[in-house]
Amino acid sequence: MPYITVIFRYNNRMVKKMKLKLCLCLTLCAIIAGTANAAAPRLSKNAGLQYINTRGKIYCGTETGNKILAYQDKKGQWQGMDVELCKLLSTAIFGRSDKFQMVPLAANQVSNALYTNKIDVMIGGLPYSATTEMSTRAAPVDVWYYDRQVFLAHALKDATSMEAYKGSKVCVVNNTDDLAKLKVYNDRYQLDFSMLTFPTIRDAKNAFLLDRCQLFTGNSMILRDVVVNSPAGVSDVEMLPETITVRPVYIYADKDNTTLKSIIKWAVNAVKQAEEIGLTSKNVNINLTSTDPSTRNLLGLDEQLWNRFKLTPNWLQTYLKESGNYGEIFENNLGENSRFKIKRNENKLVKDQGLMFSSPFI
Repeated sequence: MPYITVIFRYNNRMVKKMKLKLCLCLTLCAIIAGTANAAAPRLSKNAGLQYINTRGKIYCGTETGNKILAYQDKKGQWQGMDVELCKLLSTAIFGRSDKFQMVPLAANQVSNALYTNKIDVMIGGLPYSATTEMSTRAAPVDVWYYDRQVFLAHALKDATSMEAYKGSKVCVVNNTDDLAKLKVYNDRYQLDFSMLTFPTIRDAKNAFLLDRCQLFTGNSMILRDVVVNSPAGVSDVEMLPETITVRPVYIYADKDNTTLKSIIKWAVNAVKQAEEIGLTSKNVNINLTSTDPSTRNLLGLDEQLWNRFKLTPNWLQTYLKESGNYGEIFENNLGENSRFKIKRNENKLVKDQGLMFSSPFI
């Protein structure tokens, strides 16, 4: 009997020691997990507007190294086509257009920025492809505008075709769709280009302006900025008429945040639909007596639809009065009413021989 008692006491002490070790192990794991989470906060699945409402503003990623799509004017106010998207979403969510923050990002930063909630939405910055779909957090929501990959050139006198630039050096951003499309174009027309690659669009632009290359390729809207805002002493720069490819510029959000993706999709659709049915910055009040169900939903006259999105029901009325429909947004920021004078081309509505279309609010 004494022998059995000794064994029992010994085993009891062992059990206590094992429990203590297990407790210490679990505590250490919790500390490590907490540290990791603090270093890289993770967007919970379908977080909706949680982080946007907590911050009190929406964070928009884009290329800010230009004075055309996203830039600050002399008063420090953000201007540009990409900025207008952020104003649109700010108005939809908060009822006012100034609750946003622009975040400069390169293409290789987009996925992690969405993953860690550094941004809520990304405008352009990367092409939509199978690789994008499978290897990043970025999911395309809608097309904000279409652009063209073109050439900027130190102009050659009497050049009448791309043959005049055969054998030229071309500045281009490395590991991008620009480079891939340039290689295809070069092979197809046997132009024997030498490609000088750079990590960012800014680096490629600076090299071009320093005459390290005869040509510079990229999206026309970015290159238009170089033409309009060329530094003093650079007078031979021109945009060539040749188009390498037409490409959509997508709005991206985190692939798991289905609620936010739906909000972005239908908010953008709203300004396109406004142009489709003739709603402008000047006639909003006239249409407040409309009996058309789609128009009433669109303008928040019947509040149920926008309430289901958890948005300010009459947000579009506010935004239209301030910035107008999609056509007005484009013309004021890029087109005939701007200093850039970019033709709408593909950015016209389908009914006007463009590629833009909208869906009714029913």
